[in-house]
Parts: sequence; C-alpha cells; structure tokens
Amino acid sequence: MKIKTPITKTRLRTHFAYNFWKYLIAILGSIFAWNLIYTTTAYRAPQEKRVDLYIQSSYVSEESSKNFINPIWEASVPNMETVSSVLLASSADYYSNMQLSVYIMAGEGDIYLLSTQDFKNFASQGAFIDLAPYVESGQINVDGIDISAGKVALVDDEGLPVGENIQFGIPAYALSGYTDMGMMDYSNIVMAVTTFNGNQENVLKFFDAFIQAGRPGGEETIQQ
Repeated sequence: MKIKTPITKTRLRTHFAYNFWKYLIAILGSIFAWNLIYTTTAYRAPQEKRVDLYIQSSYVSEESSKNFINPIWEASVPNMETVSSVLLASSADYYSNMQLSVYIMAGEGDIYLLSTQDFKNFASQGAFIDLAPYVESGQINVDGIDISAGKVALVDDEGLPVGENIQFGIPAYALSGYTDMGMMDYSNIVMAVTTFNGNQENVLKFFDAFIQAGRPGGEETIQQ
C-alpha cells in the first residue's frame, strides 16, 4: 500500500523549524565557494602595481569613494594599475570589528582610515609605519594640521606602553574635503600606512595626495 504525505503549510513550517540550519549552512557554503573561485581566478594586479585603501565609515558608498579616489590616483600615481577601496562598517559593528582584525592579521591593505579607537588599538600593536620621517622631510605635507592625536606608544604582551609615542597616523579632523566622499564622520578618523604594504614609495605618494585632497577645496586643486 502506498502512503501519501501531501505537502501542507503546517508540514513546511515544521520542516523549516527543524532544518533551517541545514539550508543556512548550504547557503553560506555556496557563498564561500563562489568567493573562493572568484578570488583564485580573477586577475589581481601585483602588489607593486596597486594601492588598497580600507575605509571605516558609516556613510561612504562604493561609488562616492571611487569618484573621489580616481582623480587622486591619476594625479599622484598614474603608473599604478589600480587604486581600490574596501569599505568597512562602523567600528560599533561587531562583525566589522572581526572583519577588520582578519584583514590586518592577514596583511591586507596599504592605507587604513579608522576610528580613533581602532587606530590606537592596531597602531599600538605595530600594524602601521612611523610617519615622522616622511612628515619631517616634507614628503607628507601636514601644514596646518595638528597631528598629535596620531601618536601612539607600542605596547608589550601585557598591554603596557613601551617607549615614547610614535607618529603612526594623521588625524582627519581638519580635512573637511572628505565630505565630498560622503564621509560625514571624518573628525573621528585617523589615517595610517601599514607595515606590510609592499609598495611603500607609491603608497606614500598616494597617501600624501589623499591628505591634500581632504583639505577644503583640495580635490579640485588635485584635478587641475
């Protein structure tokens, strides 16, 4: 005798109530597999031919960051194959904090724009280069900008400060031009260059041009 078990709304609700996690795992697995295939097959410019920015802001969109960055790229490092940006959610977002930690521990990115607290956290662990020599030489122009908030001391394994404060970052509080990129919260942002960047000469050229573009009317000057 053949027993029929018709599909009803009640049966469907019961099925998904007990098996939803299986579908969730299947979906996440599919997304992971697709990302893996894409990242391993898509062309990516070599490290010496690219500059990557990681921007932590609640308002910046991919389109606005691209429109802001492209003219700076063309004016400062036209020999680069690509200058790209990765947008991170607000530092108050738990997932964003995990994502940020993974990026830095994996050695991803050349320039980071982070909230003051996140900047201090990673700077104290040695994630960023000392910018003082480049500021003193004029390679990075910070005229009119109070950069003291970008100084952080390294910490030991117990989290205790070691030595003097080092100029790991440049605060963006005076760079109101970043509103053109949609960064409305720039006053709490500090910019830094990673120690693991493999293209320091061009990264620093772009970093300086990015700072100048952030000055009021700065992007218009760069485009001229």
